[in-house]
Amino acid sequence: MQPNILFLLVDGLRSDQIFNDTKTSVTPNIDFLKNNGLSFSQAISSADGTILSVNSIINGMYPNSTGTRSQKIIFKENNLIRFLSDCNYNIYGFLPKLTSFKTFIEMCTNKNIVYEPGPPTVPLFKTGQTILDFLDSKKSEPWFYFVHIFDLHALREGSIPDGLNDFDSEKFGHTKYERVVSSIDVWIGKILKKIDLKNTIVILTADHGEKIPIDDKDITKFEPKFESVTKLGRNTLPKFSHKLGGKTLYQFRKLISSVKVSQANKGLSSYQKRSRLPHFSMSLYDESLRIPLIFSGFGISTKSITKQVASVDIFPTIADLLEKPLTVKLDGNSLFPFFNNRVIPENPIYLHTMPHQEMKNEDSVGIRTSTYKFFRHARVPGQNLHLFNLKNDPFENFNISDDSPNIVNNMEEILEKYNENESVTENKSLDEEEQKISKELKKLGYM
Repeated sequence: MQPNILFLLVDGLRSDQIFNDTKTSVTPNIDFLKNNGLSFSQAISSADGTILSVNSIINGMYPNSTGTRSQKIIFKENNLIRFLSDCNYNIYGFLPKLTSFKTFIEMCTNKNIVYEPGPPTVPLFKTGQTILDFLDSKKSEPWFYFVHIFDLHALREGSIPDGLNDFDSEKFGHTKYERVVSSIDVWIGKILKKIDLKNTIVILTADHGEKIPIDDKDITKFEPKFESVTKLGRNTLPKFSHKLGGKTLYQFRKLISSVKVSQANKGLSSYQKRSRLPHFSMSLYDESLRIPLIFSGFGISTKSITKQVASVDIFPTIADLLEKPLTVKLDGNSLFPFFNNRVIPENPIYLHTMPHQEMKNEDSVGIRTSTYKFFRHARVPGQNLHLFNLKNDPFENFNISDDSPNIVNNMEEILEKYNENESVTENKSLDEEEQKISKELKKLGYM
């Protein structure tokens, strides 16, 4: 009998919230999965944004193959969902109601597939019962249920999820981020009570990581509100001048914010300074890419793996767990040998920043090994070079690219092999669906 598969993707969940002994979030249910399964503490996402990351997971391919500027879920010919369908799995999902996810939503056959992503983000406090009701329902087996948990996304929007009041205490974490993780863990516990781990594989991971501001003060904490000035201007100035006045006030706020942040950042490390950048800043630093990865249930032995693995490895691993090995070549490699106390060679991981509406100088492409992280301008080799020794400098504070030309050249040679097959989609004019996607992503703050 084939096992059911529960795939829990927590949007924006960092690896150090699961595998770091100094974390202050309270996660007994995630810890249960970790302590009763195979966990990878150095799993790496290929992108700092959701769409590219999910595309890599479901296709087992890096963004250079699925489209480095893709803004919607893409199913290549050989993908996880089709593979599972061919294995007679019933495909179910719980996904954000976004046009970007349309193709994925259409693959799911259950009711109540979607929820409103916001803003403001609609958290598990309001949507979690739908997941529990589905797991209680009579459904055809074997099933694959993909649950995309969006609660942490509220912090990107500068808000707090509804229902967090019970967790708004230091005992659930020193930062808002950690307290949200604690609240998510409670719902994961409720979900786990609804399934039989003897015949269910539970996979817990994330699409990407997130910045956690030092002292829990992100850049918005340094922006003056000017609420009384804004109200006075609207009441006294002619209406035609409101737009210009708003822009002027916005620029003034940014200027004051920049000065205050600069003062507050004195004496901080590069890692600490980065933590205060806007959440939607493009980034290939580990805080945005290092994610948890856990396989639990279905008799999977308990092991903790510290070797570097990639999110593209998930699809081929599922295939081997089901004893239905793939006959096609993917970028990812099965992690199944680790389940049997064997070791596989480490492969360099391709990295790419999430796409914004317009191409920017911050667009970056890179390579990560367990020793070095290298990234640069996505379209101009030699520009915006960054190289970090991850063994000596795990927080990526010291850019050693100028002092290590041979390593830069070696990493560039690896990168060039991926770039030869890069798939880039640059929209000159957006069709109706793409315009809708653009509006939704702007609403969420991605553009």
